Amino acid sequence: MKRVLYSLFLVASLMYAKDDGTIRVAGPVASISHPIFKMIDDDMLKNINKKIEFRLWQNPDELRAMILKKEIDFVALPTNVAANLYNKNQPIKLTSVPVWGILEIVSSDEAISSLEDLKNEEIIVPFRADMPDIILQVLIKKLGYDFKTDYKLRYVPTPPDAMQLLLLRRAKHVLLAEPVTSMIMRKTGSFPISVVSPTLFRKVDLEKEWGRAFNIKPRIPLAGLASLGEVEKEVIKEFNEAYERALLWCIENPKEAGELVSKGIPSLTKEAIMDAFTHVKFDFKTAKDSKNELNDFFEIILEHEPKLIGDKIPNDEFYSGEGN
Repeated sequence: MKRVLYSLFLVASLMYAKDDGTIRVAGPVASISHPIFKMIDDDMLKNINKKIEFRLWQNPDELRAMILKKEIDFVALPTNVAANLYNKNQPIKLTSVPVWGILEIVSSDEAISSLEDLKNEEIIVPFRADMPDIILQVLIKKLGYDFKTDYKLRYVPTPPDAMQLLLLRRAKHVLLAEPVTSMIMRKTGSFPISVVSPTLFRKVDLEKEWGRAFNIKPRIPLAGLASLGEVEKEVIKEFNEAYERALLWCIENPKEAGELVSKGIPSLTKEAIMDAFTHVKFDFKTAKDSKNELNDFFEIILEHEPKLIGDKIPNDEFYSGEGN
């Protein structure tokens, strides 16, 4: 009898924990996550009696663990990671794509203005075979060059490693993503680092180069939001609308946004976050409205590095996370 009562208590506890009125959102330190802190600060889901809790994921393995343990309801992540997880039968569906541009080559050479100008030059690239690296390789190939022979791509483990090489004048050109780009630009202008480091410039916008190379809009659907499991359509709708409002507030109030986000992610400075909101290409689009551009992007990735999206283009169900 005691075992039966205990089992009933355990089931009831689990049901209560699952429906405790909290929407759990996981995200990286990147700009895609930053509007979520405004959503939390303004209690933007109170009209449906929901609170928002943010959980930071540092790498794909941490994210997979959260998904397998069913710890989260929404996740902010690169679009290719969402496609990869979906194609590996994880219960994930895209809800929106807000981020369309974060990649730049930062250089100490003010004369640089295009990828062609970097031919035969060394470019420091963090995270070998990850999305930024593949985008750079695809661009070089599309422009008619060989990234193995015409360019000198030097790989380092992380963006901080790349930053260090730039700051110590051991490299001239580095591929970075926001908000890391804004972090390093701020560092080089502050004492005592400014005494040692070179003057740096934002020289090659990879999204603009992408548009030029493929003769399309200068943007890439890089990061999105997705729902996990069976999230109610009403919750998805309210979450999407709240995120869009929070994003617009951050864009219009970058200083205040920097102060707010830096409290939630102490590894980022408020100044870098503020700067990033003026450089990231934001454009909130639902999953349905992003589908064609995403499929075109995935087709290119499939040809060059298929494992990044799970070896195939996601089917239409992948784009149904917004509840349509």
